[in-house]
Amino acid sequence: KATVSVLYWTKKKSHSLKMPKHNNAVPRNHFRKHWNPESSQKGHIKTFFQQAQQKKARRVKRQQKAKALYPRPVSGALRPVVQACSQRYNMKSRAGRGFTLTELKAAGLCAKYARTIGVSVDHRRKNHSEESLAKNTQRLKEYLSKLILYPLQGKKKATKGPVAEATGDALKAVQQNMTKDIIAAPAAPAAEAPRDVTKEEQTRHIYNFLRAQKRNEKFVGIRLARIKRKAEKAKDDAGKKQ
Repeated sequence: KATVSVLYWTKKKSHSLKMPKHNNAVPRNHFRKHWNPESSQKGHIKTFFQQAQQKKARRVKRQQKAKALYPRPVSGALRPVVQACSQRYNMKSRAGRGFTLTELKAAGLCAKYARTIGVSVDHRRKNHSEESLAKNTQRLKEYLSKLILYPLQGKKKATKGPVAEATGDALKAVQQNMTKDIIAAPAAPAAEAPRDVTKEEQTRHIYNFLRAQKRNEKFVGIRLARIKRKAEKAKDDAGKKQ
């Protein structure tokens, strides 16, 4: 009789299936990348092989946009310079939605006329400081001094305003504004240069100093009113003695 030898193959225990010791994160290694944009693979891998073509396409679009907007500025309407929101970012300046009605009035404009000459208006924003009002008012005045107003097509009459329509000679020498901002925002103040610590600063208790400064700012109105009352009382007492 023929004998048949049977070989038995036993699978070795895989150490990768065992959980690692200690309280470590469960390994989740994904080695099968989804390259193809199919429904089964979803195309998670993105490639950027058309950078040069996309760069050229963006340049052509910018040129087409400038040609369509000529002679108006490419960046659109003039926007104010405002401070960013919240205490965390309020030291940074950025472009706002539009000028307030107070800023337009200080520059000699009304909201309806300002929108027709490329000035953005935001009737909801309010001025909370004299600095922002003066800064944006000066920005408007500078814009008006450089503005070249084209006459309307079809011999239509333009709305009367502080800016007169340009003549033929001025219209020939017009150059389109291609910058990101029509008028550049003022540069941020330079940081204080390093210096030696003074003797007064070395001996000063900063916590107590800041508490005193905060207290003085809080009660400045009450103290001024008190001084005023004392001066009036002293004046009345001097008048009674005479």
